[in-house]
Amino acid sequence: MLVLSGDIGGTNSRLQLTNFASEKQFDVMAREGFLNADFDDFSLIVQQFLTQHKIVFSDVERCCFAVAGPIVEGAVKFTNLPWFISEVALRDSGLKQVKLINDFEAVGYGVDTLKPEAYHVLQKGEKQNHKVRAIMGAGTGLGVAISVFSGTRYQVIPTEGGHVDFAPTDEMQMALLTHLRKKLHRVSIERLVSGQGLVNIYQFVREHPLFNETEHPELKRILFHTSDKAAEISRYAIEQHDPFAMHALDLFVRIYGACAGNLALTTLPYSGLYIVGGIAPKLLKQLMDGRFLRAFSDKGRMSDLLAKIPIYVVMDTDIGLQGAANYACFYLK
Repeated sequence: MLVLSGDIGGTNSRLQLTNFASEKQFDVMAREGFLNADFDDFSLIVQQFLTQHKIVFSDVERCCFAVAGPIVEGAVKFTNLPWFISEVALRDSGLKQVKLINDFEAVGYGVDTLKPEAYHVLQKGEKQNHKVRAIMGAGTGLGVAISVFSGTRYQVIPTEGGHVDFAPTDEMQMALLTHLRKKLHRVSIERLVSGQGLVNIYQFVREHPLFNETEHPELKRILFHTSDKAAEISRYAIEQHDPFAMHALDLFVRIYGACAGNLALTTLPYSGLYIVGGIAPKLLKQLMDGRFLRAFSDKGRMSDLLAKIPIYVVMDTDIGLQGAANYACFYLK
């Protein structure tokens, strides 16, 4: 079965052609990224991609596109793009079966496609087959999904778990909450555990130095000009050992771990908690040095319970593309 899958973000879109022989046997025939601003409509990206790879629309048997935005009655309107994508319009363009799903839902459907080399075991735990899985990932925002075994395969339940309240765990984090509440009506966990979240934490650290440190002048200049501030803060923490950046990254990792622990208590994912997203692979060393796990398991009477939860850091950033392909092949009716 020839399947077209896509991961449509606010800035870029990625498409993939997959030929499925079975659930475990498939061949990724092509994968390519596109800058959304270069196209007036998403269907033009699809057309260019298929033409480049000498595929006609009718050859594609099923399609699934993961979208970073709310899907209402099979359609999505982007806030920062003049695009309106609908399943009906895509079918009218020549595609057969088409489904739009949430981008983090697609990540959940990609878990079954992961090979052992695509993830690192953060905590072995005591894995149980066919129990709940939880998926959490920081990137532009914070995504959360739950995956439940239906008797034959896993069904992914999308959530808005990234928007639950931030729960500080010590005096420093209480001060951080107070700092953010001066600027925000409500402080969700996504305000801390995301790319912008790291920037928010850095701004707090800069305004509340521990030992009369001053901001690195070069980092200050870079942060004024760059659009990817989180990457620069991480780089200065890891490569330059800058005190402000290191403190910010330390807070970020520990808050991420505590947040993951809260999700584990809520869902009891004995088949695994999967840490995904664009940030985790870049901070693998920091996630695996003990700080994340200590914050994860610091739950008082429930700490022993959390030691049984398997935790995996997923390195494959194409998991959503493959998950959308899996959905098209095995879930789309």
